[in-house]
Amino acid sequence: MMIERCAERLLRRPDIAPIKKVMDTNFVLNSTKGKLISENFDYEFSGISTDSRTIVDSQLFVALKGENYDGHKFICDAIDRGAAGVILEDVCLKSKPRGKLYVKVDSTLDSLGDLAKSFRESFENLRVIAITGSNGKTTTKEMVSAVIGQKYDVLKNTGNFNNLIGLPLTLFNLEDKNEVAVLELGMNRFGEIRRLAEICSPQIGVITNIGKAHIGNLGGIDGVKKAKSELVEKFGAEQTFIVNKDDAMILDIAVNTGCKKITYSLHGDADVRALNIERDGLSSRLFTLAIGSKKRSIRLNNIGLHNVSNALCASACGVAMGLALDEIASGLEKFEFPSMRLEIIDSAHGFKIINDCYNANPDSMKNAIDELSELKSEFKKIAVLGDMLELGKDAEKEHELLGRYIAKSNIDYLFTYGDLGKLIAKGAKRSVNASCYHDHKSIADQIMQVAKKGDVVLIKGSRGMKMEKVIKFIEPQE
Repeated sequence: MMIERCAERLLRRPDIAPIKKVMDTNFVLNSTKGKLISENFDYEFSGISTDSRTIVDSQLFVALKGENYDGHKFICDAIDRGAAGVILEDVCLKSKPRGKLYVKVDSTLDSLGDLAKSFRESFENLRVIAITGSNGKTTTKEMVSAVIGQKYDVLKNTGNFNNLIGLPLTLFNLEDKNEVAVLELGMNRFGEIRRLAEICSPQIGVITNIGKAHIGNLGGIDGVKKAKSELVEKFGAEQTFIVNKDDAMILDIAVNTGCKKITYSLHGDADVRALNIERDGLSSRLFTLAIGSKKRSIRLNNIGLHNVSNALCASACGVAMGLALDEIASGLEKFEFPSMRLEIIDSAHGFKIINDCYNANPDSMKNAIDELSELKSEFKKIAVLGDMLELGKDAEKEHELLGRYIAKSNIDYLFTYGDLGKLIAKGAKRSVNASCYHDHKSIADQIMQVAKKGDVVLIKGSRGMKMEKVIKFIEPQE
């Protein structure tokens, strides 16, 4: 099932990686340890592709294979479109077109990673910062890139290019001008972070936090900790672990690593700290960034307290890379947050929408509820929540617990969507006006009836719930 999960997360994303350095036949054979089953043509490939529909002339086609997906069926299509060679597991062509390179391997997915590993290693002076965690990976990756970009030329992965297919394709985009690669590493089972770290060979590792995302596949929070710790399990004296001191599980991981460490904290003593944290309504967060004895006032263009923590993490990465305080501060203040992460929308109807639809798990849901609940406003606060996915056997319990959490908050209305959403409503009903819905439009209609000028509506759910559709019914132009 590995290929299907990776392929699904890369849907409608470009899957061609142009190559700037030379990747020739010998490089392919040495990297993959594959068996040559054609004539030994001395090719220099122009790129790597895993999609026969978008392959271009002189590229190498990697025929990925899984239980429900088989790129071998499209080898002929890839060759017709100009592929110069193929990496495959099964010799499925009765007569192979002449003049093409064919390399047989045990696993095309492993070979894609092996090629990327060798390609990354050819950039001897490249510094790699690898980022994983239960919440905030993408925002932190973007923020780290913005900070490091004040001094260095940075390559980063885009979208969901953070898995066993996307990370290799990202690395194939490396150029000689790139001084630093900032890479997000995603996973939903054991061994994936270990393999991704093996491929990208980071000098700096970040685990943003340990939470309940993917607990359905990992057997609970301790399993999440074990899976995330794979990033730094082989770190040595020359590598650096950026440590979130506000997370007890990350501190426990840090105790067992023999590398350099730079710590950050919202609350206590650390190498990088946030002081005097304030919120400026629905526009921004203000705080004092303290690095050692040096301090600087910072305004972040986002309301989330957790994004102050992400900013500290990015600052710690800046410290590890030798940036000055002014360079770090400039990167933070110029940073534009990704969409659907506590994004504020002024609706045409006079109420405000907090669009936090990108994804959800129990911890990020509570963070979002806190942001809404803590608003100092005489206006109504409305939470619109979809199901949290990938929670396995804990799904029902976690949804009802979230409802009980909301019951203790300062929320006026709760509208839920999805089969599990009704359990959120059940947990909250004693204290909150809660109701359940089975389609996005019905929720939007109810919001339009209840929300008035000045009210605030939070909308959030797991990616598969597509909660942004509610916003599209409210604001058709969005």
